[in-house]
Amino acid sequence: MLGISVYFQDLDLHYLQEAKKCGVKYVFTSLQIPEEDYTSLDEKLPLFLNQCQLLELQVVPDISPVTFDKLKIPNQDYQQLKNMGFKALRLDYGFDDYDIIKDLQKDFYLMLNASVIDENYLKDALDHGVDLSKIAVTHNYYPHSDTGLALKDFQEKNKIFQKYGLTIQAFVCGDVLKRFPLYEGLPTVEKHRTVNPYIASIELLQNCCVDDVFIGDSQAEMSTLQYINDYMKENIITIPCYLEKGYEYLYDQNIQVRKDQSESLIRLSLPRKPYIPIQKSTLRKRGYIVMENQLAGRYSGEVSLMKQDLSFISRTNTIGFIHPEYTDVLDFINANTKIRFVRL
Repeated sequence: MLGISVYFQDLDLHYLQEAKKCGVKYVFTSLQIPEEDYTSLDEKLPLFLNQCQLLELQVVPDISPVTFDKLKIPNQDYQQLKNMGFKALRLDYGFDDYDIIKDLQKDFYLMLNASVIDENYLKDALDHGVDLSKIAVTHNYYPHSDTGLALKDFQEKNKIFQKYGLTIQAFVCGDVLKRFPLYEGLPTVEKHRTVNPYIASIELLQNCCVDDVFIGDSQAEMSTLQYINDYMKENIITIPCYLEKGYEYLYDQNIQVRKDQSESLIRLSLPRKPYIPIQKSTLRKRGYIVMENQLAGRYSGEVSLMKQDLSFISRTNTIGFIHPEYTDVLDFINANTKIRFVRL
């Protein structure tokens, strides 16, 4: 499922409303980070929880021992958290007390810190009667540049979690408002710090065994959330692009990709059209949208996306191009995905 993050210093209730329309199910928030401004928590928290309840958004608070003090409730009084409306908890401590874990599972969907969970822990948890089907593992986000996880290590760890049937959750950056105090993005994987969050999300979902993606930062574009949700729910890869006049009919269609793909280009399952005139035949660059012309014979009218730079060929017309920020979606289009062109 898709999630966003909300921090009380940047609380925007309208953002919650709009995000819900884009398919968001989870709202992560931290009730323990030292940089957060909790001075107005008594006022903001009820507004936040009420809005999430009205929108049927599941709040996921990241908690530690300091949380109870900030909420002005007795230490480890989980019943109070339940009374406040929390139905899920992301625990940043207390993993080794399996009795507490089992007790909390009666009232909460638990998310454990993936950075401190390993296979030995999971074996011990099973031996102690912990129901792993009611647990997710949530990777950390990393505010400081160069401190995020290496992609390969992240993938290897997730294979272990997947073997035990755990739901795996991770973060990507926002593309509207980065979170204080460093404003350097909040990704799980360092590689994704400078990558469009939509592209990063596809990689997490397709190549990293991730089930749930959260925007770590304070805000993301609504289009970004919608694109991620469409991929998660319908396996549709949305491609912001420019199409030449006469080819705008290709916008906003769900287009199937051919099952037999090459290394150099992605062939689309669209009807061919004979006698396409020869025009705008240029070098075929990565990210170009091309159509075969009448020189291609029975292939005339076939549309492809260029994955690699190829030389000029007279039988191929250029009919558009993918926005440069989204060109890397080409690396994740396969025979099982559909694509949808949208206007820039």
